[in-house]
This record gives sequence, C-alpha cells and structure tokens, in this order.
Amino acid sequence: MAKRVLFFIVIAFMVSCTASQRLAGKYEGKGAEVLFRDFGEPLEVQKTETGNRIFVYKKETLVRETTIGTGRGTLDERVSPSFMKIETYKFVLDNEGVIVDTVYEKVYE
Repeated sequence: MAKRVLFFIVIAFMVSCTASQRLAGKYEGKGAEVLFRDFGEPLEVQKTETGNRIFVYKKETLVRETTIGTGRGTLDERVSPSFMKIETYKFVLDNEGVIVDTVYEKVYE
C-alpha cells in the first residue's frame, strides 16, 4: 500500500512540473485580460508587500470509481476508488497588470 501511495505522489509531482511549465509559457508576459477570458473572475485576489497582486483560481473535479480490466476471466472486479482532484492556479501580476509568475498545484482528496 505504501508503495502505491509513493508511486502516485511521484507521478503527481512529475505531471505537475510539466503543467506548471506549460502554464508559465502560455501566460507569463501577458495581461490580466487573458486570465479573465480563460478563467473568469478569480476566486481570491491577494496583495503582496511589493504591490503585486496574486489572482487565485481553483478547479475541482470528481474522478469517479472505475472498473480496472485485469485481462483475466475472473468474477471479482477490481475497482479504483473515486476521489476529488483540486487544481489551484496562482498568477502574480505586477502594477501594470502583466503576469510575471505562475504557480500550479494539484491535490487529491
């Protein structure tokens, strides 16, 4: 069981690194209007001590349980558990409204 949990943590880390790089490439250097077009109104706006603003967006997805095909003719089905995937997107905007940094986090509950 511990090996499976560790495996999923490593996979989630590897995937999140790739997603954060894609997010940075797509949004850094662009204006706030791109965020409003793609994500809508932010869930939360935070101010930093340097005067920058952080727009926070969250996306929750329910991943339903799924029957796993084992390739065997058995009567016992293997079923993966259902879980909630919560993705958090944070965009740091400077005083002129230009995105200077992005953060992507993914949590499974």
